[in-house]
Amino acid sequence: MPVPGKLPYAISIVLLILGIVVGFFVGQGTAPVATVTVTAPGVAPPTTITVTAPVAPTGLTGEVKIGALLPLTGVLSTFGAQYRVVIELAEKEINDYLASLGRPWRIKFVIEDTATDPKTHLDKLMALHGAGVKIFIGGASSAELSEALGYCNANKILIISPSSTSPALALKDMALRYTLNDIYQGKAIAKIMWLRGIRWVIPVWRGDTWGDGLARYTLDYFKEICKASGESCGVLEEYAIRYDPKATEFSVEAARLNEAVSRAVATYGKDKVGILLISFEEAAAVFAAAKAYSILWEVKWMGSDGTAAIEPLRDPAIADMVIKVGFYNTMTSPGVSPHGEKIRSAVRSKLGMEPMGYTYFVYDIAWSVALALDAVNSYDPVEVMRILPMVLERYLGASGYIVLDENGDRSVGDYDIWAIVKVDGVYEWKIIGIYKGLTETIEWYTS
Repeated sequence: MPVPGKLPYAISIVLLILGIVVGFFVGQGTAPVATVTVTAPGVAPPTTITVTAPVAPTGLTGEVKIGALLPLTGVLSTFGAQYRVVIELAEKEINDYLASLGRPWRIKFVIEDTATDPKTHLDKLMALHGAGVKIFIGGASSAELSEALGYCNANKILIISPSSTSPALALKDMALRYTLNDIYQGKAIAKIMWLRGIRWVIPVWRGDTWGDGLARYTLDYFKEICKASGESCGVLEEYAIRYDPKATEFSVEAARLNEAVSRAVATYGKDKVGILLISFEEAAAVFAAAKAYSILWEVKWMGSDGTAAIEPLRDPAIADMVIKVGFYNTMTSPGVSPHGEKIRSAVRSKLGMEPMGYTYFVYDIAWSVALALDAVNSYDPVEVMRILPMVLERYLGASGYIVLDENGDRSVGDYDIWAIVKVDGVYEWKIIGIYKGLTETIEWYTS
């Protein structure tokens, strides 16, 4: 029989435990609260006490959606087709992995076509965000990423790009980029042109965030090499052609290029003149217009990551010219990894083409995001972004080890050199060499 005015011992213990729990979570300041009802034993009549106490969050459960904004159509459609293949591969692998661990959640990549259009990319991102998606693979082009950044930063949305390379986007923001920016690619392209014997460059480029940046850094580095050499060389800026990114027909540009190359060859010789074309898939239309001029077949051409391994240049109507002019293209190399062969096998099986370097990066984005989500056990883009560098320190992906710099961009890497070759009557893309970033040297491969 309890003593009047005294709290029964059993109730004291219950309240003591609840007090400790409440005190802990109040100190944390983040846990949700729930109403807990306790019936104290040994009390006549039975006494019921209701206390409001915090409960720990339940963590990830069910389907966790990640947006995948891919250029399935438009001038980066080759990129988008490959990206889709490896995202679907990664989704199955990740969910098998989560099941093996007994996790109560599964990942779901929600794929949307951006048409390689910045506004469409932003519209699709905003629509998915409205449906609760807060982490994205996107910004395949720098123009798309640039258009989305303001919204991502304002709403704390994490977006990770496999192929945006503009130096203008090397910022501390809500975007990460698993590829090198074009400060490095510009150096690689300039050195490759120089080693190929080009001494006078006529630049033609896509007039957007990406094209302007890559053209600038490439030409500046070429001028540095030229100055250090003491040779007669340089950039023929009076002949430069900057074209509208929306252009689809290039007869006027081809005529201008013909006149420029003709004059340059007359002065310096065709072995010393080269064309730098910084473009996306519209490069096929550039070559279609250029092939009408014989002099444009007689000088070397140089490309970039925007035209490496793209399908339109395999068109037999232009592929012979692409081969004849030695149209070499750079793209960040995925390096050597035990996971590389399954990526190659998947893309070859589905699309009948060799995977580009950026395709390996997409696979690594998918997996590293999943591992980060599992580590933080919360669909929190800020926390995922915070922990990703630590995940990457311990992650060996399809593109090897990934180190991000202070701006969240990949900081170490080499460049594969891609060219079209003709094998048994079939036009194929092939990696013909590699530019080593640390030594600024080129290793050419033999067949």
